[in-house]
Amino acid sequence: MILNSRSNPRSRGVFCRPLSLLVLAMSVFVLTGVANAEDSWGYDIAHELMSPYCPGRTLATCPSPQAAELIQWIVLQEAAGVTQDQVVEMLIERFGEDILGAPKAEGIKVLAYIMPVLGFVIFGGVAVIVLRRIVSRGGENRAAGSTTREARPDAGSSDSAATRSPSDDDELARIVDGDLELRA
Repeated sequence: MILNSRSNPRSRGVFCRPLSLLVLAMSVFVLTGVANAEDSWGYDIAHELMSPYCPGRTLATCPSPQAAELIQWIVLQEAAGVTQDQVVEMLIERFGEDILGAPKAEGIKVLAYIMPVLGFVIFGGVAVIVLRRIVSRGGENRAAGSTTREARPDAGSSDSAATRSPSDDDELARIVDGDLELRA
């Protein structure tokens, strides 16, 4: 005899209740895992700290097995309840300030942050001033050149485009057309 779940309303409840409890338990498990992952800083700090085993790389990008062990140590410290600042201080004591990748902004090291900005402002200002002077001189030279040519129309027989008038262009076009007709 085949049981039909439609004919027996009680048989449908037997399968639905455990399934709904399983879905509820899985959703609670997933949601608590997401909440814990958001608070987790152990793997995030590995992307910020420089590797003492691979110069120029972060801990997360270093292929060295020692770097992987150090990342696991950081994660274990996080699981033990040690704060992120305490872990960073322990790593600085063990490997030095080079693990930070950038100097702390204290004392003379502040210049490492100020000098690039100051240099950009100073040299950018100098470049703007020089370029303005060059552009303004170019305009003055053009204006001065046009007044001297107008004052002395017989200054020479230069064929440059600046000294020719539109009637000269028409005459030159007629000469070129005549030469082309003779060659054709």
